Amino acid sequence: MKGFPVSRSRFRAALALPAAASLALSAFAVPVATAAETVSSPVVLNEIESNGDSVGDWVELANTDNNQSIDISGWKILDDDDKHAPIVIPDGTKIESGGYKAFYTDTQTIDGSKGFGLGGKDTVRIFDAEGNLVAEQSWTEHSPTTLGRVPDMTGDFTDTAEPTMGLKNKGAGDAGETTPAGAVEPWPYDNVYNVDLGGDFAGEDMSGVDFDDKGRAWVVNNGTGKLYALDYDEAAKKYSVAGTWTLKYADGTGKLDTEGVTVGPDGAIYVATERNNEDKKVSRPSVLRFEVKEGEEELKATHEWNLKDVAGEIGANAGLEAISYIPEQKLYAVGVEADGKVHFLDLKDDGTYELKQTYQSPFSGVMALDYRQQDKQLRVLCDEACDGQSILLAHNGTEFAPASEIQARPAHFANLANEGFGSYTSTSECVGGKATEVTRFLWADDGVSEGISLRGANHEQTVDCTDSNGDAGSGKGGSSDQAGQTSGQSSTGGVVAAVLGALLAFIAGVISAGPIMQWVKDNSNLDIKLPF
Repeated sequence: MKGFPVSRSRFRAALALPAAASLALSAFAVPVATAAETVSSPVVLNEIESNGDSVGDWVELANTDNNQSIDISGWKILDDDDKHAPIVIPDGTKIESGGYKAFYTDTQTIDGSKGFGLGGKDTVRIFDAEGNLVAEQSWTEHSPTTLGRVPDMTGDFTDTAEPTMGLKNKGAGDAGETTPAGAVEPWPYDNVYNVDLGGDFAGEDMSGVDFDDKGRAWVVNNGTGKLYALDYDEAAKKYSVAGTWTLKYADGTGKLDTEGVTVGPDGAIYVATERNNEDKKVSRPSVLRFEVKEGEEELKATHEWNLKDVAGEIGANAGLEAISYIPEQKLYAVGVEADGKVHFLDLKDDGTYELKQTYQSPFSGVMALDYRQQDKQLRVLCDEACDGQSILLAHNGTEFAPASEIQARPAHFANLANEGFGSYTSTSECVGGKATEVTRFLWADDGVSEGISLRGANHEQTVDCTDSNGDAGSGKGGSSDQAGQTSGQSSTGGVVAAVLGALLAFIAGVISAGPIMQWVKDNSNLDIKLPF
């Protein structure tokens, strides 16, 4: 779940194709309002683009409540012309606590309605589902940037420093949100597809993702505190839900704000949590351990590591967002939403911990972590607040440090609220010195864009390996790398042994040759000269 303290608002953009309804205005009766807001609501009109966006004009709404999501199903957006059909916001649309939702007004929508453009002199009006006026803003000329509230969410409307759809508004000379660093490298794989499981996965708040060593995916939901197990059918290339559990604190209470998940070395499930959703105003940044039991609906935590001293003073909804286990160092990497830091921790069995390192990522918030053992690299990801960018870290013998430039999200991947990411690599049997290596990726979209909360990608490549017949490749790639190294070491050892054996035999011959030649000389007329 997203959200930040006062100093950092929740990033949440809707990628904006509006659902305009072909609703007759006679059934809606919208007056041309001239007054300010007539109905009190935590949802405010926050930013308006009337000219200059490459896609179209848009309107951004913001939720000023930092603890509760607001359902805006059936709300309507209209300009100053009552003859226009209003844009009707689709059922199930929510603005998360402290978050944003943006809607294009003039692009063709799902029902064929054309929407409406915003002119140089115009008005935007927002109505709730009952037709009450919630917000209104007029202007007399196009803004050179956008028209927005400065300070964000609470200030008066003025020209902003730059358009910030789905982000905190910036005023002139205001640094505003941490600007996402520019991506230097492309995402190395790009064949993203939807994972449409329906049911709970058609709703919002899916967050952390991780795979165990058998390829089972584990996903957590930060709104319900549920844990899901997903199995993958290789033949059908489809995921299915294999189990669902509700997670609780050790005493059996609470509705956990479960944001990140990883599988520990003991096979147990470790989750990163921000708070108890039954007490949303109180921060509780904890890592919890669970032993999965088939046939049970609820799981109680066996351990809790409260990391408040590590995370520092943060908002209740801006805490531990991601977690990943790193076997080589036997450490857990934990990502923080509020400040973009990654903490590397030794979680001890008695509930204590030792902080080994803190890495400040280039992102305003860390939303997902994934350690890929084949590469011995940890991917650190931000969400739509940083355009879905990520960076790789590797251990250099002393600490974790960047092993890549900042990487962009997949080229054909929309800028979604991806709060979870995981990968799993499997390698086929080695035949003729070659094997097939397949990596599966999963992203969890907290905002359930277009009704989809999970998206996947597969990457397949051929790698060299050593098979049972001794046919060997170069030993590159994945798990076959170790086999190649072992084979090379064995061959080198054989050569060394052969050379050493010949040398020893030669020395032995030298030692024994002298007495033999002397006996021949004493008992025959031959005088043999040795060359040494």
